[in-house]
Amino acid sequence: MTDYAEQVKNELEKINDFAHGRMKDFEKEISGMKEQMIDLAQKGGIPNGFGVKANNESVAAQFVQSPQFKSMLTGAPTTGRVEVKATITSATHDVQAERAPGLFNNPQRALSLLSVLPSLAVNTGVFEFMQLNGYVNAAAVQVLEGDVKAEASLPTQIVQANISTIAHWIKASNQILADAPALSMQIDNLLRYGVTAKLESELINGAGGTGKILGLVPQATAFVPTLTAKADKIGEAKAAMEADGWVPSLIVMNPADWFVIASERATDEQYVLGSPRDPAGPSLWGVPVLTTPAIASGTTLILDQSQVAVLNREGVTVMASREDGTNFTTNQTTILAEARYGLAVFATGAVRKIVDA
Repeated sequence: MTDYAEQVKNELEKINDFAHGRMKDFEKEISGMKEQMIDLAQKGGIPNGFGVKANNESVAAQFVQSPQFKSMLTGAPTTGRVEVKATITSATHDVQAERAPGLFNNPQRALSLLSVLPSLAVNTGVFEFMQLNGYVNAAAVQVLEGDVKAEASLPTQIVQANISTIAHWIKASNQILADAPALSMQIDNLLRYGVTAKLESELINGAGGTGKILGLVPQATAFVPTLTAKADKIGEAKAAMEADGWVPSLIVMNPADWFVIASERATDEQYVLGSPRDPAGPSLWGVPVLTTPAIASGTTLILDQSQVAVLNREGVTVMASREDGTNFTTNQTTILAEARYGLAVFATGAVRKIVDA
């Protein structure tokens, strides 16, 4: 019996030594894993080990230090139930928000004026053209042979159109441009759109002057209608232009003004032009209508497109530079979008404007 007890004691000591050895191995492995997690967290710029607050022990550490685990090492057949405190929740773990890629809240209205006006490439900063100034058709019938025929005069003037530079820029870090290529494309689109939108506004409303575009509205010939309905006013102006020899081919108005016309009803409450379900296409008196908020509500343009040209010196371009200012030392890039355009109205009488009283 004594020999058997001694044998059992020796076996238990071996088990105890083995358990203590495994415990040390576990502690080394846990310590190594903790160091790796901290190292990875520091490399990723995340404090306190992947967002876990510093005063929270790891689950493995709590398990190893529990009395149940220690009792197992001293001979207990199982650890039983071990309660692990500080359950991982949003209160104990700083969860990083998931960010959607791209830029939002960026409405962009359709810009179509450039696509319907004739374009003329130019090579200088000022464009000149010859314009008749008060020309009168002096042609007459020669009543008798030998009579002096009618003499005509050709009064002209030289008109200049400025080429305007429209631009804007933004700075972005090199890191964000490299890490988020989709954002880079959206910045490019945003800057291009901004230049084009400003150009459309200047083509319509530009006040002119040094380096500025003189727009369609300031150059247009005012037309005073005698009719009252908005559609009738436009038709009256179209007829007057045709009587003067022009060919009205485009109407430009604010979307709100077009809605007033499109929603007009007859005395029987039926829509005059189409219906909300089947709206009429943007056209009046056989002339297409272009709507843009760039023109003020209450102002309408009727023009002969052949007498107008958008002067294209340089189209919209986007350039990037790291050599601007302190960009090189601050890891930034300057992104610049710009364009050079002008407007030539060869005959102001070919552009009429109606301004509601």
